[in-house]
Formats: sequence, structure tokens, C-alpha cells
Amino acid sequence: MTHDLDPFSAPISKRRPLLGITILLIEDSRFCSEAVRLMTLRSGARLRRADCVRSAHKHLAMYRPDLVIIDLGLPDGSGLDLIEQVRAQDLAVLAISGTVNDETRAAALAAGAGGFMPKPIGNMKLFQDSIVATMAGNSAMPGFAPSVVDTPPSLDQQALVDDLDHIRDVLTDALPQGDMTRVKYCAQFVASIAQTAQDQDLMRGASAFFQTMEQGTGQMRGGKSILELVQKRLDELPQTVTGSKNVA
Repeated sequence: MTHDLDPFSAPISKRRPLLGITILLIEDSRFCSEAVRLMTLRSGARLRRADCVRSAHKHLAMYRPDLVIIDLGLPDGSGLDLIEQVRAQDLAVLAISGTVNDETRAAALAAGAGGFMPKPIGNMKLFQDSIVATMAGNSAMPGFAPSVVDTPPSLDQQALVDDLDHIRDVLTDALPQGDMTRVKYCAQFVASIAQTAQDQDLMRGASAFFQTMEQGTGQMRGGKSILELVQKRLDELPQTVTGSKNVA
């Protein structure tokens, strides 16, 4: 088989600087995961994905990746706690989050992450450079020379629909119960996919909700506003896309 037909058999090159690397991505959003998947593919690495803490532990019990990328906002536990657990296994960890500030970055690094990458992830140079910096000294990546990608990869609209569909279901169940823990998780989730999709209305809606959380008032109203925005986006998407849920 030639190198062109089997990219993983080709020698490491500047065109595929991450060739031979196996990455485990812990990310609950299929839409955000798609951006990582496309950049991983272009860089030559293998990618596996877990969508929650529980699934991550199952993956790690079966194989040892070269790098674990962990989103800080997960549905069933703390991304910071997971970083500590993964580092205890002596694995390289790169933290990602849509909440980009000094406090978030410092918390991720204090938990043991070797690097921090803000979302949305849409630039190949940032993606490759962050991975190599996190895996500093790894002999699998000699001659690293990342190339700049000015535009983000074209993402799967079905993945976006599935994410929005999921959040609509969770909010529809959580709001009547007054479950603000789940509502807050939904707001974080919406902010993440909104950043990846560059959806300004969704980003403003999520930002407004977090402001109400800090103020301690109007939280239910903020949750309902997010639900309305999510439903509006689902109504606007092409009918050929909606109506089926794919499992990553």
C-alpha cells in the first residue's frame, strides 16, 4: 500500500506533523468535536472521543493515548477533577474551554494540564502548536512546522442540530423542575457551540444568562430565553437536516 493511500504509514512530515499520535478528546458537543476531528485528520493524528467523564474512564481503561484533550465543562463531573485523574496516569493533558480568562487558564494548569487552548478551535497553527507545546520533547514529532489556516473547517450541520436538539430536551425537562445545575450546564454548552458556529445571538443569550446567575436573580427567565433561542435556531435549520439524531 502506498503512503498516499495509507497516511498513517507515511513518514512524519511538515504536512502531517502529528502523524502517529493518538488523541483522546473529552468533549460533550458533537459540533465542537467535529472541528477537532477535522484538524486532527489534517494533521495526521488518530482521534477518539468520549462525551463525558464516565465514558472517558472507559476509554482510558482500554488504551493509552499520547494526549488527552479535556473540555472543562462536562455533563457528569468536573473537567478539572478529570485533568487531575488523567495526570495521575502520567498522560499529557491539554485543557480546552469556551470560558477564556486568566482564572480559567490558571485553574486548568494548576490541575495539571500541560497547556490551555481556547474555543472555538478554528486555526490549524494554534491547534498543532498547542499540542506540540503540551507534548514538549516527545520524539514522535521531529521537524514540527505548523501551517496557518485562516478559516475554520467546514463543520457538520447535523452535529449542530443534534447538539441543539439535546439541549432543548434537557432544558425542557430541567426548567419545570427548577434544576439550575442542569440549566447552567446547558448555558455553558450553548455558549460553546455558539462560539464554534460564530452565532452571535446564541453567544449573547448565553452571556446574558451567566450574568443573571452571578446576580442571583432572573435565572429561570434566563433559562427560558436560552430555550427560546435554541428552538428558534432549530426552526431555522433546513428541514432536510432536522429530524434525526446521530450518535458520535
